[in-house]
Amino acid sequence: MKRSFGLDVIRCFAVLFIVCVHFFLNTSFYTVPFEGANMLFQAALRWVFIICVPLFLILSGYLQSKKALYENYYEDMTPMLGIYILYSILSIAVRTLYFKEYRTIMEWIADVMAFRANGYSWYINMYIGLYLLIPFLNILFNNIKSRREHNILLLTMIFTTGLPGFFNNAPEHIKFLHFPDWWLPLYPITYYFIGAYIREYPLKLNKLLAAVLFVLLVAFETLITSQFSKGRIFYNGVGDYGSILILIQAVMFFLILYDIDTNSKGLKSLCAAISSAALDIFLCSYISDRIVYSFVMAKLFISQQQIIFYFVFIIAATFTLSTVVALTRISLLRTIYIVKKLYRHKIK
Repeated sequence: MKRSFGLDVIRCFAVLFIVCVHFFLNTSFYTVPFEGANMLFQAALRWVFIICVPLFLILSGYLQSKKALYENYYEDMTPMLGIYILYSILSIAVRTLYFKEYRTIMEWIADVMAFRANGYSWYINMYIGLYLLIPFLNILFNNIKSRREHNILLLTMIFTTGLPGFFNNAPEHIKFLHFPDWWLPLYPITYYFIGAYIREYPLKLNKLLAAVLFVLLVAFETLITSQFSKGRIFYNGVGDYGSILILIQAVMFFLILYDIDTNSKGLKSLCAAISSAALDIFLCSYISDRIVYSFVMAKLFISQQQIIFYFVFIIAATFTLSTVVALTRISLLRTIYIVKKLYRHKIK
Protein backbone atom coordinates (compact mmCIF):
# COMPACT_ATOMS: atom_id res chain seq x y z
CA MET A 1 0.00 0.00 0.00
CA LYS A 2 1.00 3.63 -0.46
CA ARG A 3 2.45 4.96 2.78
CA SER A 4 -0.26 6.46 4.97
CA PHE A 5 0.52 9.21 7.47
CA GLY A 6 -2.46 8.25 9.61
CA LEU A 7 -1.35 4.62 9.88
CA ASP A 8 2.21 5.72 10.67
CA VAL A 9 0.87 7.93 13.48
CA ILE A 10 -1.12 5.01 14.90
CA ARG A 11 1.95 2.77 14.87
CA CYS A 12 3.98 5.51 16.59
CA PHE A 13 1.36 5.80 19.32
CA ALA A 14 1.15 2.01 19.62
CA VAL A 15 4.88 1.58 20.28
CA LEU A 16 4.93 4.61 22.61
CA PHE A 17 2.00 3.14 24.54
CA ILE A 18 3.95 -0.14 24.83
CA VAL A 19 6.74 1.71 26.61
CA CYS A 20 4.22 3.64 28.74
CA VAL A 21 2.20 0.62 29.89
CA HIS A 22 5.41 -1.13 30.95
CA PHE A 23 5.95 1.68 33.49
CA PHE A 24 3.34 0.00 35.65
CA LEU A 25 4.92 -3.42 35.12
CA ASN A 26 8.36 -2.21 36.14
CA THR A 27 7.32 -0.22 39.21
CA SER A 28 5.18 -1.31 42.17
CA PHE A 29 1.77 -0.44 40.73
CA TYR A 30 0.44 -4.00 40.88
CA THR A 31 1.74 -4.80 44.37
CA VAL A 32 0.83 -1.78 46.56
CA PRO A 33 -2.57 -0.96 48.11
CA PHE A 34 -4.87 0.72 45.62
CA GLU A 35 -6.03 3.84 47.45
CA GLY A 36 -6.21 7.58 46.92
CA ALA A 37 -6.58 9.90 43.93
CA ASN A 38 -2.97 9.35 42.88
CA MET A 39 -3.49 5.63 42.26
CA LEU A 40 -6.79 6.39 40.54
CA PHE A 41 -4.94 8.70 38.14
CA GLN A 42 -2.33 6.01 37.48
CA ALA A 43 -5.08 3.49 36.74
CA ALA A 44 -6.61 5.91 34.22
CA LEU A 45 -3.24 6.24 32.48
CA ARG A 46 -2.89 2.48 32.39
CA TRP A 47 -6.26 2.13 30.66
CA VAL A 48 -5.29 4.76 28.10
CA PHE A 49 -2.09 2.91 27.21
CA ILE A 50 -3.49 -0.64 27.27
CA ILE A 51 -4.67 -0.37 23.64
CA CYS A 52 -1.06 -0.68 22.42
CA VAL A 53 -1.17 -4.32 21.26
CA PRO A 54 -4.74 -4.11 19.87
CA LEU A 55 -3.61 -1.19 17.69
CA PHE A 56 -0.78 -3.28 16.22
CA LEU A 57 -3.20 -6.12 15.49
CA ILE A 58 -5.80 -3.85 13.86
CA LEU A 59 -3.02 -2.40 11.71
CA SER A 60 -2.03 -5.92 10.64
CA GLY A 61 -5.57 -6.66 9.50
CA TYR A 62 -5.88 -3.33 7.71
CA LEU A 63 -2.58 -3.63 5.87
CA GLN A 64 -2.48 -7.36 5.11
CA SER A 65 -6.08 -8.31 4.42
CA LYS A 66 -5.40 -8.61 0.67
CA LYS A 67 -2.28 -10.72 1.04
CA ALA A 68 -2.43 -14.15 -0.60
CA LEU A 69 -0.16 -17.16 -0.22
CA TYR A 70 2.76 -16.91 -2.65
CA GLU A 71 5.91 -18.89 -3.30
CA ASN A 72 8.22 -17.07 -0.86
CA TYR A 73 5.57 -16.18 1.71
CA TYR A 74 7.12 -18.17 4.55
CA GLU A 75 10.64 -17.00 3.69
CA ASP A 76 9.45 -13.41 4.10
CA MET A 77 9.01 -14.09 7.81
CA THR A 78 12.80 -14.32 8.23
CA PRO A 79 13.43 -10.55 8.71
CA MET A 80 11.05 -10.54 11.69
CA LEU A 81 12.75 -13.62 13.12
CA GLY A 82 16.14 -12.04 12.49
CA ILE A 83 15.11 -8.94 14.45
CA TYR A 84 13.85 -11.14 17.28
CA ILE A 85 17.10 -13.14 17.43
CA LEU A 86 19.20 -9.95 17.35
CA TYR A 87 17.40 -8.42 20.32
CA SER A 88 17.40 -11.72 22.14
CA ILE A 89 21.20 -11.84 21.80
CA LEU A 90 21.48 -8.20 22.91
CA SER A 91 19.20 -8.97 25.87
CA ILE A 92 21.38 -11.91 26.84
CA ALA A 93 24.49 -9.73 26.58
CA VAL A 94 22.98 -7.04 28.82
CA ARG A 95 21.63 -9.58 31.31
CA THR A 96 25.03 -11.28 31.47
CA LEU A 97 27.40 -8.30 31.46
CA TYR A 98 25.30 -5.65 33.21
CA PHE A 99 23.00 -7.64 35.49
CA LYS A 100 25.39 -10.57 36.10
CA GLU A 101 22.87 -13.29 35.20
CA TYR A 102 25.16 -16.23 34.58
CA ARG A 103 23.66 -19.22 32.81
CA THR A 104 24.95 -21.93 30.51
CA ILE A 105 24.94 -21.47 26.74
CA MET A 106 22.34 -24.22 26.41
CA GLU A 107 20.08 -22.45 28.92
CA TRP A 108 20.33 -19.21 26.97
CA ILE A 109 19.60 -21.03 23.70
CA ALA A 110 16.57 -22.64 25.34
CA ASP A 111 15.40 -19.19 26.44
CA VAL A 112 15.71 -17.86 22.89
CA MET A 113 13.76 -20.82 21.52
CA ALA A 114 11.08 -20.37 24.21
CA PHE A 115 10.84 -16.56 23.74
CA ARG A 116 12.17 -15.89 27.24
CA ALA A 117 15.55 -14.28 26.54
CA ASN A 118 13.82 -10.99 25.76
CA GLY A 119 11.02 -10.40 28.23
CA TYR A 120 8.78 -8.64 25.71
CA SER A 121 9.10 -11.22 22.94
CA TRP A 122 5.77 -12.90 23.74
CA TYR A 123 4.42 -10.72 20.91
CA ILE A 124 6.71 -12.47 18.40
CA ASN A 125 5.57 -15.80 19.80
CA MET A 126 1.98 -14.79 19.10
CA TYR A 127 2.61 -13.05 15.78
CA ILE A 128 4.40 -16.01 14.20
CA GLY A 129 1.15 -17.96 14.40
CA LEU A 130 -0.88 -15.03 13.13
CA TYR A 131 1.51 -14.53 10.19
CA LEU A 132 1.19 -18.19 9.21
CA LEU A 133 -2.60 -17.91 9.33
CA ILE A 134 -2.96 -14.60 7.47
CA PRO A 135 -3.39 -16.01 3.92
CA PHE A 136 -6.09 -18.38 5.16
CA LEU A 137 -7.80 -15.75 7.30
CA ASN A 138 -7.88 -13.61 4.16
CA ILE A 139 -9.45 -16.42 2.13
CA LEU A 140 -12.20 -16.60 4.73
CA PHE A 141 -12.70 -12.84 4.96
CA ASN A 142 -12.42 -12.02 1.24
CA ASN A 143 -14.77 -14.79 0.15
CA ILE A 144 -17.57 -13.33 2.23
CA LYS A 145 -19.38 -11.20 -0.30
CA SER A 146 -21.81 -9.10 1.71
CA ARG A 147 -21.37 -6.56 4.46
CA ARG A 148 -24.10 -8.29 6.46
CA GLU A 149 -22.08 -11.52 6.53
CA HIS A 150 -18.93 -9.60 7.49
CA ASN A 151 -20.91 -8.03 10.33
CA ILE A 152 -21.98 -11.48 11.50
CA LEU A 153 -18.34 -12.65 11.40
CA LEU A 154 -17.23 -9.73 13.58
CA LEU A 155 -20.12 -10.19 16.01
CA THR A 156 -19.29 -13.89 16.30
CA MET A 157 -15.64 -13.13 17.05
CA ILE A 158 -16.62 -10.46 19.58
CA PHE A 159 -19.01 -12.89 21.28
CA THR A 160 -16.25 -15.49 21.36
CA THR A 161 -13.46 -13.24 22.68
CA GLY A 162 -14.65 -9.74 23.61
CA LEU A 163 -17.63 -10.45 25.86
CA PRO A 164 -16.00 -13.17 27.99
CA GLY A 165 -12.86 -11.03 28.04
CA PHE A 166 -14.81 -8.46 30.07
CA PHE A 167 -17.75 -10.08 31.84
CA ASN A 168 -15.85 -13.14 33.07
CA ASN A 169 -13.37 -10.90 34.94
CA ALA A 170 -15.83 -9.68 37.58
CA PRO A 171 -15.28 -10.93 41.14
CA GLU A 172 -17.22 -14.11 41.83
CA HIS A 173 -19.54 -12.56 44.42
CA ILE A 174 -20.96 -10.05 41.89
CA LYS A 175 -20.58 -11.97 38.62
CA PHE A 176 -23.99 -12.15 36.94
CA LEU A 177 -22.98 -13.07 33.39
CA HIS A 178 -20.53 -15.73 32.32
CA PHE A 179 -19.83 -16.26 28.62
CA PRO A 180 -18.16 -19.30 27.03
CA ASP A 181 -14.46 -18.45 27.20
CA TRP A 182 -12.67 -21.47 25.70
CA TRP A 183 -11.74 -19.45 22.60
CA LEU A 184 -10.75 -16.26 24.40
CA PRO A 185 -7.09 -16.52 23.24
CA LEU A 186 -8.34 -15.98 19.66
CA TYR A 187 -8.60 -12.23 20.35
CA PRO A 188 -5.69 -11.43 17.92
CA ILE A 189 -7.84 -12.81 15.09
CA THR A 190 -10.77 -10.66 16.23
CA TYR A 191 -8.60 -7.55 15.96
CA TYR A 192 -7.19 -8.74 12.63
CA PHE A 193 -10.70 -9.05 11.18
CA ILE A 194 -11.62 -5.62 12.56
CA GLY A 195 -8.68 -4.10 10.68
CA ALA A 196 -9.67 -5.97 7.52
CA TYR A 197 -13.27 -4.76 7.95
CA ILE A 198 -12.23 -1.11 8.29
CA ARG A 199 -10.20 -1.40 5.10
CA GLU A 200 -13.08 -3.09 3.26
CA TYR A 201 -15.69 -0.63 4.53
CA PRO A 202 -13.88 2.62 5.44
CA LEU A 203 -15.65 3.88 8.53
CA LYS A 204 -16.13 7.61 9.02
CA LEU A 205 -17.07 8.56 12.56
CA ASN A 206 -17.28 12.04 13.98
CA LYS A 207 -13.78 12.33 15.48
CA LEU A 208 -14.96 14.44 18.39
CA LEU A 209 -17.65 11.90 19.21
CA ALA A 210 -15.09 9.07 18.99
CA ALA A 211 -12.72 10.98 21.29
CA VAL A 212 -15.51 11.57 23.83
CA LEU A 213 -16.41 7.86 23.75
CA PHE A 214 -12.74 6.99 24.25
CA VAL A 215 -12.53 9.23 27.33
CA LEU A 216 -15.80 7.85 28.73
CA LEU A 217 -14.53 4.28 28.32
CA VAL A 218 -11.30 5.12 30.16
CA ALA A 219 -13.35 6.78 32.92
CA PHE A 220 -15.61 3.71 33.16
CA GLU A 221 -12.65 1.33 33.30
CA THR A 222 -11.06 3.47 36.01
CA LEU A 223 -14.29 3.43 37.98
CA ILE A 224 -14.47 -0.37 37.74
CA THR A 225 -10.87 -0.59 38.90
CA SER A 226 -11.52 1.69 41.89
CA GLN A 227 -14.55 -0.34 42.96
CA PHE A 228 -13.01 -3.78 42.54
CA SER A 229 -9.65 -2.79 44.06
CA LYS A 230 -10.94 -1.24 47.30
CA GLY A 231 -8.99 -2.48 50.28
CA ARG A 232 -6.65 -4.57 48.15
CA ILE A 233 -4.01 -4.34 45.44
CA PHE A 234 -4.96 -3.68 41.79
CA TYR A 235 -7.76 -5.97 40.64
CA ASN A 236 -8.30 -6.18 36.90
CA GLY A 237 -12.06 -6.24 36.57
CA VAL A 238 -11.95 -4.91 32.99
CA GLY A 239 -9.96 -7.67 31.35
CA ASP A 240 -6.94 -7.67 29.12
CA TYR A 241 -6.43 -7.04 25.41
CA GLY A 242 -9.41 -9.17 24.37
CA SER A 243 -11.97 -7.34 26.54
CA ILE A 244 -14.90 -5.73 24.72
CA LEU A 245 -14.17 -2.42 26.48
CA ILE A 246 -10.54 -2.42 25.33
CA LEU A 247 -11.72 -3.46 21.86
CA ILE A 248 -14.13 -0.52 21.51
CA GLN A 249 -11.52 1.83 22.94
CA ALA A 250 -8.86 0.67 20.44
CA VAL A 251 -11.27 0.92 17.50
CA MET A 252 -12.24 4.48 18.49
CA PHE A 253 -8.58 5.48 18.68
CA PHE A 254 -7.87 3.85 15.32
CA LEU A 255 -10.82 5.58 13.62
CA ILE A 256 -9.78 8.97 14.95
CA LEU A 257 -6.34 8.75 13.33
CA TYR A 258 -6.24 6.27 10.46
CA ASP A 259 -7.34 8.71 7.73
CA ILE A 260 -5.62 11.91 8.89
CA ASP A 261 -2.96 13.63 6.79
CA THR A 262 -0.53 16.53 6.97
CA ASN A 263 1.45 18.72 4.59
CA SER A 264 4.49 18.71 6.87
CA LYS A 265 7.20 16.64 5.18
CA GLY A 266 9.31 16.71 8.34
CA LEU A 267 6.50 15.29 10.48
CA LYS A 268 5.76 12.64 7.87
CA SER A 269 9.43 11.61 7.75
CA LEU A 270 9.70 11.45 11.54
CA CYS A 271 6.55 9.35 11.91
CA ALA A 272 7.60 7.09 9.03
CA ALA A 273 11.02 6.50 10.63
CA ILE A 274 9.57 5.61 14.04
CA SER A 275 6.81 3.56 12.43
CA SER A 276 9.32 1.55 10.37
CA ALA A 277 11.36 0.86 13.51
CA ALA A 278 8.35 -0.03 15.70
CA LEU A 279 9.18 -3.73 16.10
CA ASP A 280 12.81 -2.89 16.92
CA ILE A 281 11.71 -0.32 19.48
CA PHE A 282 9.22 -2.77 21.01
CA LEU A 283 11.85 -5.48 21.53
CA CYS A 284 14.71 -3.14 22.41
CA SER A 285 12.56 -1.44 25.06
CA TYR A 286 13.03 -4.57 27.19
CA ILE A 287 16.74 -3.78 27.36
CA SER A 288 16.27 -0.04 27.92
CA ASP A 289 13.58 -0.74 30.54
CA ARG A 290 15.86 -3.10 32.45
CA ILE A 291 18.62 -0.47 32.54
CA VAL A 292 16.45 2.58 33.24
CA TYR A 293 14.22 0.96 35.85
CA SER A 294 17.15 -0.62 37.70
CA PHE A 295 18.39 2.94 38.23
CA VAL A 296 14.94 4.36 38.97
CA MET A 297 14.01 1.73 41.55
CA ALA A 298 17.41 1.92 43.25
CA LYS A 299 17.95 5.70 43.22
CA LEU A 300 14.61 7.48 42.76
CA PHE A 301 11.80 5.24 43.98
CA ILE A 302 10.26 6.08 47.34
CA SER A 303 6.64 5.06 46.75
CA GLN A 304 4.33 4.33 43.84
CA GLN A 305 2.51 7.59 44.56
CA GLN A 306 5.79 9.50 44.30
CA ILE A 307 7.35 7.80 41.25
CA ILE A 308 4.49 8.84 38.94
CA PHE A 309 5.89 12.38 39.02
CA TYR A 310 8.93 11.04 37.17
CA PHE A 311 6.75 9.29 34.58
CA VAL A 312 7.50 11.60 31.64
CA PHE A 313 11.26 11.55 32.26
CA ILE A 314 11.36 7.77 32.67
CA ILE A 315 9.35 7.16 29.49
CA ALA A 316 11.46 9.70 27.58
CA ALA A 317 14.66 7.95 28.70
CA THR A 318 13.66 4.39 27.82
CA PHE A 319 11.88 5.33 24.58
CA THR A 320 14.83 7.44 23.40
CA LEU A 321 17.36 4.71 24.18
CA SER A 322 15.38 2.01 22.39
CA THR A 323 14.66 4.29 19.41
CA VAL A 324 18.32 5.25 18.99
CA VAL A 325 19.35 1.58 19.01
CA ALA A 326 16.54 0.67 16.60
CA LEU A 327 17.31 3.45 14.11
CA THR A 328 21.04 2.67 14.32
CA ARG A 329 20.34 -0.97 13.46
CA ILE A 330 18.20 0.05 10.47
CA SER A 331 20.76 2.63 9.28
CA LEU A 332 23.59 0.10 9.46
CA LEU A 333 21.55 -2.43 7.52
CA ARG A 334 20.76 0.12 4.82
CA THR A 335 24.42 1.16 4.62
CA ILE A 336 25.52 -2.47 4.22
CA TYR A 337 22.91 -2.95 1.50
CA ILE A 338 24.08 0.15 -0.41
CA VAL A 339 27.75 -0.85 -0.14
CA LYS A 340 26.98 -4.36 -1.40
CA LYS A 341 24.98 -2.92 -4.30
CA LEU A 342 27.80 -0.54 -5.27
CA TYR A 343 30.37 -3.34 -4.97
CA ARG A 344 28.36 -5.64 -7.24
CA HIS A 345 27.90 -2.83 -9.74
CA LYS A 346 31.64 -2.15 -9.71
CA ILE A 347 32.45 -5.81 -10.36
CA LYS A 348 30.08 -5.87 -13.34
